[in-house]
Amino acid sequence: MSVEEVDVNLERVKVIADLFCELGLDKIVKFDMLEPEYQALKAIRERGVKPEFLGLISICTGIIDFQLGHGGADNFWATLARVASGFDNLNNLKQVEFLIKVFLNEPINVRSLRIKVARIWKIFNSGFGKWFVENYERIRENPVLLWKRLSETIESRMERKTMVFAMKAFDISHVICFGDYAKFPWDIPIPVDFHVKNVTVSAGLLEHYGSDESFRKAWILVLKSLKERVGGNISLLRLDSLVWQIGKIMYACGYDRNSSAERIQRYMMEKIGVDVKLATRFASELTRFIEKVIVTSAYGLSIRRRTALYGLRDPGGVCEVC
Repeated sequence: MSVEEVDVNLERVKVIADLFCELGLDKIVKFDMLEPEYQALKAIRERGVKPEFLGLISICTGIIDFQLGHGGADNFWATLARVASGFDNLNNLKQVEFLIKVFLNEPINVRSLRIKVARIWKIFNSGFGKWFVENYERIRENPVLLWKRLSETIESRMERKTMVFAMKAFDISHVICFGDYAKFPWDIPIPVDFHVKNVTVSAGLLEHYGSDESFRKAWILVLKSLKERVGGNISLLRLDSLVWQIGKIMYACGYDRNSSAERIQRYMMEKIGVDVKLATRFASELTRFIEKVIVTSAYGLSIRRRTALYGLRDPGGVCEVC
């Protein structure tokens, strides 16, 4: 059954874009450095892994970052870094393939394991891994080539959540190695997971839940307004880090308005380094419609926030969007 497309609230687009403009590009980028994939990939890079092999590791991990076990994304990426620390040399294809296979056997990957194994098999048995390493400089100049080739290899549409997230992971590996981001188009879709959906509704960009395309459109409009005023090399992959981290805080607070706003304010001040006035406004605007948030469990059950928030594990997403 298809899901309806919901109209974006343009007044709220302006409010959120104004808020992000006030935050500034430097602070928006700072969210990337707090992402679990940034910490893991940075640790692997510090072990002497070359950019092309770090990029391949980021892509392989990105395409299996779904249906996670206990601890969610933080545990997933921390586990990758731990497993990688046991390898002396990851600067060849065989060792990268072995790393990912060992990683797949970790408890964090037990859900949907057959799908994950099939994806990694395609990467290394289709010639994709060899192509990536040999064409790395070309890919750096035009990363859309990578995006298209990965989509064809995995047989998943380019806008699917993990296809886009793999591009984000590659982008983060690029900034770790070279100090700047790859040249992705600014409107590359935001990876639509449950955190992104809930923040979109809580911020009032959409009045209720609709198709994934509705969520993508909402954030494209926010970014378009932001770029018109501040310029700079910024894509929706940057906003994803911000939105995902805010959504994670809301989830941890059970989507309670007061505790969510308090923790978001503290996070903005302590981790991002903004003043109390902006942090307060940020928390207020992103939780303004939090009562409309619906929690979706890992088993596909939609539950109103007042009825069943306690005891839920962090859902890893649903397989149909991976």
